[in-house]
Amino acid sequence: MPNVVTTGLLRGIVIISSIASLVACSSASSIRKSENDKVSVALETADDLLGTPYCWAGTTPDCFDCSGFVSYCFDKGSVPLPRTSRELYLMGQEVNQDELLPGDLVFFRTNGKSVSHVGMYIGRLSFIHSSTSKGVMISGINDRYWGPRYLGARRVVLD
Repeated sequence: MPNVVTTGLLRGIVIISSIASLVACSSASSIRKSENDKVSVALETADDLLGTPYCWAGTTPDCFDCSGFVSYCFDKGSVPLPRTSRELYLMGQEVNQDELLPGDLVFFRTNGKSVSHVGMYIGRLSFIHSSTSKGVMISGINDRYWGPRYLGARRVVLD
């Protein structure tokens, strides 16, 4: 008959394994697809780059800053974009948060002055971006850090 410690340890291992599997599966399906082929390519590229490190002025898969990441992904979808978050903020069509579609650009004010961060909306009030702390990652638009800094969104690929 197994002792209580062994049973508890095995149960803990099963629970941790289940959680790890859920996390791995959820990251693979976090990014929703777009009906626009160019946007789909940009989103797939972004998904493939999860975990890429951050570096200032980075524009390649070696390392990215926020606008370099967005521009790189859209370039893979044959949508050339300007290089800086400020230039990107002046493009396309303004979109309300409740009308966001995967591939829309979302902008934030992290420096207290003007637009200073950009990412790509991926659905479920989440966006993919290159953060200074963790590189390419997925965050919530309305989470504790990003929510108060949200500036707006732009649709840069119009059907």
